[in-house]
Amino acid sequence: MKSYIAGLAAGLVALAPLPAHAAAPDPVKALQAEMAPGRGVTVSAVTRMTFDGRQANTYRTDRVVGFRKGGGVDTDDSTTFHRPPGTEALGTEFSFPTLLIRVKGTEYVSGGKLVGRLPLDKKWLRNRFSAPGPADLTVDLFQPGALKALLATASSTGPRSARGAIDIRKIPGRPLGVRTGTGGKLAWALWFDAEGRVTRLATGFSYRTNEHIRMGVRADLRFTGWGAKVTVEAPPRDLVMEAADLPELEAPGEGPMKLTEALPTGH
Repeated sequence: MKSYIAGLAAGLVALAPLPAHAAAPDPVKALQAEMAPGRGVTVSAVTRMTFDGRQANTYRTDRVVGFRKGGGVDTDDSTTFHRPPGTEALGTEFSFPTLLIRVKGTEYVSGGKLVGRLPLDKKWLRNRFSAPGPADLTVDLFQPGALKALLATASSTGPRSARGAIDIRKIPGRPLGVRTGTGGKLAWALWFDAEGRVTRLATGFSYRTNEHIRMGVRADLRFTGWGAKVTVEAPPRDLVMEAADLPELEAPGEGPMKLTEALPTGH
């Protein structure tokens, strides 16, 4: 009897179906699930620029992203600027971090080139027109359809990664921080966690400026703290003044972002 039971048990083990492997999480659905009102994520971005292959400027941005009802996205940035040793000395406007808050389509800027230029009772400059910052010179994954568009052009995929190249005109929203109808290829790579959430995005593209300089831009973004409670708010009104009240001052971000005037030719 014991031998019979042992044989029967062995047969059941042999006949038992192997456990099915769970399907890999869908990164697009994972992102949509995370974009709940009152929640957010922290993004650490490093943006490097080259001129004709020579390292030029590096920007480091710490960004807090908050999601609103209706799919709105607000951000709170702190950006520092770095140049390689031996290059032109930095102006005083680069000695302080540039702070940038975007809430419901309005920008508020402080620090950076504004240090010492605002009245003593004002700390923020309000700009009604959005200007791209260094951390925007990549793909905005929070734009509807952007992540899906990247994954549709993947040339290789792994359990938790994918990479490929995409025509910039096919990226939804404001690719590279601007609305552009011109072409050019953007190389990209994505990494995901076990839940399919993006943990890293790396992009790179190049173009020739109006001055015939080959401009290269590489961005590396790390995403942490998905699902944290986040609310991005505008600065207190009494500390804010309008950008139009400082006509002699370039719009925040205008200096370094002049490089995007020719974005991109793809030549």
